[in-house]
Amino acid sequence: MNLCMLDSSDVLQTLPVEDRRAQHILRVLKKREGDRLRAGSPDGLVGWACLESISAAQLVLRFSAEGTAPPLRPVRVMLGTVRPIQAARIVKELTILGVSEIAFFPTELGEKSYTQSNFYTQKEYYAHAREGAEQAGNPRIPHISLVWSLKRALEQVSTAEISKDSRAQGQATNIVCHPDDSAIPLSRIPLSATPVVLAIGTERGWTASELRQFQECGFVRCSLGDRILKTETAAVVAVSLVLAGLGYF
Repeated sequence: MNLCMLDSSDVLQTLPVEDRRAQHILRVLKKREGDRLRAGSPDGLVGWACLESISAAQLVLRFSAEGTAPPLRPVRVMLGTVRPIQAARIVKELTILGVSEIAFFPTELGEKSYTQSNFYTQKEYYAHAREGAEQAGNPRIPHISLVWSLKRALEQVSTAEISKDSRAQGQATNIVCHPDDSAIPLSRIPLSATPVVLAIGTERGWTASELRQFQECGFVRCSLGDRILKTETAAVVAVSLVLAGLGYF
């Protein structure tokens, strides 16, 4: 945990001793009363949290903000719903990389029952996003949602507000990843406008109907190579290539 994710920007905050963060502070970091650790709030403030007191029931932290964290990257990810355990890893890794949005939706070849799991219906994905933020040292987390069809996901993308730092006003770069020998390698696609919207399906891929919908919405078809990747691998690779293309690393 490189940053303690607080629940708010209040100066005084309490953590129950059974809370995952409290256990990490006491057992892993071995902090004692008077010690401090890096901390951040959901609204992007970063600074230090001093451990005011420790009792059998709770920890009391005093938060002192020093500034604001860098903004999230202008990258939005559309993801076909996958197994919750796999989706949890994806959310954590993409939060570490700093994407601004993750939208899950059922695909024609994906398993529809996944959408009924608590991970999606109870928004358990935010717990994994917070863990990713702690690892990254930046308290900002992406907006995460579950939409019920590709059509709705595409409508959400088309009506979303364009990033204020867009390189081309009123435009975006829309990309759909698909294992196709004739598709352009993602590393060669010019990222002339932000935000970049990446669509990544399940391991069974997209149907012809879905690809047609993407094409009608201006998505460029790209390839991630000639090997079949797991969805979580494809998501991390694709976002990393885009961030490199945008000059973030």
